[in-house]
Amino acid sequence: MVEKKAAEDYAKLFQSISLDKEVNPIYMNIEDMLARLDELETLLANVKAENNIIVDQYTNNIVGFAKEFRILKERIDTLENFVGLVNNNVNEVEKSLDIAENELNITDYSLKGLIFKPFLSKSKSGNQVSLDSSIEETIIPTNIKNNEFHPVEIFKTDNYFK
Repeated sequence: MVEKKAAEDYAKLFQSISLDKEVNPIYMNIEDMLARLDELETLLANVKAENNIIVDQYTNNIVGFAKEFRILKERIDTLENFVGLVNNNVNEVEKSLDIAENELNITDYSLKGLIFKPFLSKSKSGNQVSLDSSIEETIIPTNIKNNEFHPVEIFKTDNYFK
C-alpha cells in the first residue's frame, strides 16, 4: 500500500510537470542565439569580402604608382642635395663678404658708409707681423691673391635647371 501510494504520488507529480513549459523557453533561446550567430557570420563574411576587394583595389593602385614614387623620391633627393649646395655656397659668399668688410674696415652699414668709406680708408696689408719675434706671423684671410680679387666659386644654374 505504501508502495501504491508512492506510485500514485509520483504519477501525479509527473502529470503535473509539463516538459513543454520548462524546456520550450530554453529551446527558443537557443534557436534565437543560433539565428543571431548566423546573422553575425554573414555580416563578418560580407565585411571580409568588402575588405579584400578594397585592399586589392588600393594595393594595386599603390603598386601602380611605384614608378612615379621612385621618380618623386629621386627628385626630392636631388632637390635636397641642391639646397645643401646652395646653402654651402651662401655660407662661402657670406665668409667672403665678411673678409671684404674686414679688409675695407666697413662698420657703418648706411649707404654713405658702404659707398664712400672704402674709398677713404687705406688698404690694409694681407699679413700682419708682430713686433715680438717670439710670436709667429698672423695670416688674415683675404679674397685678394696676386693683387687680384678672386670671388668664391658658386654653382652654375645651367648645371641644375634646364
